[in-house]
Amino acid sequence: MGQPLVSDEGGVRTITLDRPEVLNALTAEDLDTITAAVRDLPAAVAAVVITGAGERAFSAGMHLQSFLDTAPDRGRELIDHVGACTEAVRLAPVPTVAAVRGYCLGAAFEIALACDFRVAEPSAQFGLPEVRLGIPSVVDAALLLHHVGLSVAKELILTGRPYRADQLPGLVNRTAPSDSLGAAVAGLLAELAELTPEVIVAQKALFETWLNVGLQRGLDESRAVFAEVFAQPATQKAIADYAASRRR
Repeated sequence: MGQPLVSDEGGVRTITLDRPEVLNALTAEDLDTITAAVRDLPAAVAAVVITGAGERAFSAGMHLQSFLDTAPDRGRELIDHVGACTEAVRLAPVPTVAAVRGYCLGAAFEIALACDFRVAEPSAQFGLPEVRLGIPSVVDAALLLHHVGLSVAKELILTGRPYRADQLPGLVNRTAPSDSLGAAVAGLLAELAELTPEVIVAQKALFETWLNVGLQRGLDESRAVFAEVFAQPATQKAIADYAASRRR
């Protein structure tokens, strides 16, 4: 138990946060391991699943010792580890899924927010407790308001309290009991496996564009991406296959 475990099976890379004795709390080195595992994907990997060891937590976020051991003038270095990790997850060229049991807090919640999908047990609890340490929630916490709205995002961040999945509509894509969580993730990935890798890359890039630019520029860039993807052989085959299936 310690650094995240990385395993590949059936086209899926699973990253398991593996420090259950402390609710899978993270160190800067753990974040670097996740970053590398998401950036350096073999061609055979078509999806990434991030989960936590044990039943009690996806992760409690950064280990408290990480803050205690960081000199006051080294805060930027610490948060840059978090930012590099969430950015790698958010920009991964394949679908990313956070499979959440128990607590999902702080930097770990930001990793889950950076994922394309969140599949959680109904009793899973999400929170950003940083304000209780006197520090702001940053990096991919900025995505929270897109999922739950500004009012709920402010309450969650400013109180620092954890909230159950059912208290945060719009955050979790699918819920399932703990013993069925793996099956729920597999079902979601099976749907995504029907898509071409080319369209997944293009669509994920467009989501990033829509988050970062104005409406008109987003519309213009969308049309350019459509034309580029439409011309690809994989797209033409997918259209022909779909048309053939409709005629049956």
